[in-house]
Amino acid sequence: MNMVPRQPQAELRAFVANYLGRDSVVFDCGGHQFSFIQNPAIITGNVDQFKGRFTPTTEVLVKGVRPGQVDKVKVAIGRICWLLSLAGTCRVVCYGHEYPNGSGLSYSVSASGTAQSFRPAIEINDNTQGKAYVEQTYETYQRLEKSRKLNVIIDYLIQADREGQPTEICLILMFVTLESLKDTFARSQSIPYSKGYFRKPPARPGKEGAKYSFEELLTLMLRQVGMRRGVKRLVKLRNDLIHSGLSRKPHKRQWALYADSHDLIREYLLRLLGYRGCYSPYAFERRGFRAEIK
Repeated sequence: MNMVPRQPQAELRAFVANYLGRDSVVFDCGGHQFSFIQNPAIITGNVDQFKGRFTPTTEVLVKGVRPGQVDKVKVAIGRICWLLSLAGTCRVVCYGHEYPNGSGLSYSVSASGTAQSFRPAIEINDNTQGKAYVEQTYETYQRLEKSRKLNVIIDYLIQADREGQPTEICLILMFVTLESLKDTFARSQSIPYSKGYFRKPPARPGKEGAKYSFEELLTLMLRQVGMRRGVKRLVKLRNDLIHSGLSRKPHKRQWALYADSHDLIREYLLRLLGYRGCYSPYAFERRGFRAEIK
């Protein structure tokens, strides 16, 4: 009997930037264990010195990788990086790998993003919480990443929170994020789309259904994951900005609504991804430092 030789297994080493967790951690996802090993300067130093610039922070070691699995493992690392990006509102990115580890056969890719640490959603310095978050959400992220455009959504959240931008720009990015989530939700529910609008079921056969408003679709989307927050104030501000480019509301009020929209999207994404546990609200001054999804 002819035996097909088994492919040799080896260790893959990847290089990650902008992950500011203060300790190393192992994530068990997608059939492999991913050891995120932090640079000692990140563990013991003042992370403020790394903020605002592209910062190599982490080596990722993955044991038992066959040659035919390399691409799959690289994609999995990318998914973990997107989940960590959501956790910290900071673009965590894999910018290269070496396989087999120690062979000198390394590859790098163009990557961008800067290290940030401002009002993170998940306490990544708490390995128990950070590990539970990634491992709980990985499979759902993998299933929904394309249909719900999750990497785009996470990137919008990060771009909105960059320093030095007018508050109106931050708000517009948040509303674009909500529009995208609303659109992919409606399509995932097979809601009919006709003449530029999603449509309700027709009152009579052969007739076109009435238009869904932005607020109605947003409310349906939130209720699907168990959220019943009112969105009228956010919708009114969205309409002001879209129609005039500016809002007449005081800056303090605009900032509060920005924080509210951040919290709305943050909680929605965590619930959508199946996370159960503690997280940090963006508007912690009004909502406290900890909230919980049960």
